[in-house]
Amino acid sequence: MPDQNFSTHGPPARRAQPRYLGAFCANLAARLQSGSHLMLHGPRGSGKSTLLASMLDDCSSRSIPCALAPQTLGLADVVTALSQAYPESDLKGLSRRAMGARLRLVADRDPGVLLLDHMRDVTTAMIGFLRHLRGGIVGALLVVDIDSEFEGERLLAWRRHASRVRMPLMPNRRLSRLLQYGWAARDLPELHGKTVQQIVRAARGRVGWLRECMRRLDMPEYWRDGRLRVSTLCIDSEIAIRLNSTGPRTRAHFRHPQPFYLEVETAQMRNRRARERRARGATP
Repeated sequence: MPDQNFSTHGPPARRAQPRYLGAFCANLAARLQSGSHLMLHGPRGSGKSTLLASMLDDCSSRSIPCALAPQTLGLADVVTALSQAYPESDLKGLSRRAMGARLRLVADRDPGVLLLDHMRDVTTAMIGFLRHLRGGIVGALLVVDIDSEFEGERLLAWRRHASRVRMPLMPNRRLSRLLQYGWAARDLPELHGKTVQQIVRAARGRVGWLRECMRRLDMPEYWRDGRLRVSTLCIDSEIAIRLNSTGPRTRAHFRHPQPFYLEVETAQMRNRRARERRARGATP
C-alpha cells in the first residue's frame, strides 16, 4: 500500500502547546486514548493540522500506536493510516476486508489513535469500518474544514457518527503580539496600530491565516511607495488558505470580476442560489 500520504515518527521532541490550547489538547488526547471518535471542525487556517502534528508527536513519545493521514478522501486512506499505526501487522496478499479484520484484531490488543485530517466526505464504507473500531479499540479524530454554509450543513449530517468538537481560535491579543514579533524580525517600515487592527480583524482568530499573511510581507507585490497594501495582502492570504496557493494573485484571478466567495462556492450552492433567485422572480 502506498504510504506517502501518511506520516509516523519515532520519539521526537514534544511540541509545546500555547496556553489557550493546553487544557483543550489534554482533554482531546484523553478522550482519544479512551477510544472516543471525535470530529474536530473549524475554519481553514485555524491551526487544526498543526494540532494534529503535535498530537502525533505526543502519542509517539508515549509509545501509543498512532498515524496521521494529511488527506482523507475515502476508506482506503483510513485503512492505510491504520496499517501505518501498526506496521508489525502482515497485510501482504490480503484483500481489503481481510486487511480490516486483521488490523482490528491487532488494535484490540494494543489500542491506538487515528488522526484523519482534511476529511472531505464520510462514506458508508468508512462509517462501517470506523464503527468496528469503537469500544476502546482505536480512538479516531476526524478533522473537517468549515468555511461556508454548505460545509456547516454537511457537518450536521455527520454528527451521528462522531462527537463534534470545535477548534478554539487564538485570542486577538495573542494574534497582535505574534504580528508585532514577526514584523520586528523583518526589515520593514514602522508598523502602525491601524494596520495591526486591520490584519487581526481579517485573521478572525486563525493563527494559520496570520502565518500566511506574515510570509507574504517579504513579497514586493504588497508594497507601494513604502506603504503596505493591507487589503490586497489580506485578500490574497484568504485565497491562499482556501485554495492552497502560495504566490501573489495573477491576472487570471481578475478575469471574472466576481466576489471571492463565489469562486470557492460549490456547484450545489450556486444551483441553490439560482433556484432562490428564480423563486423570487429575479433573472438568474
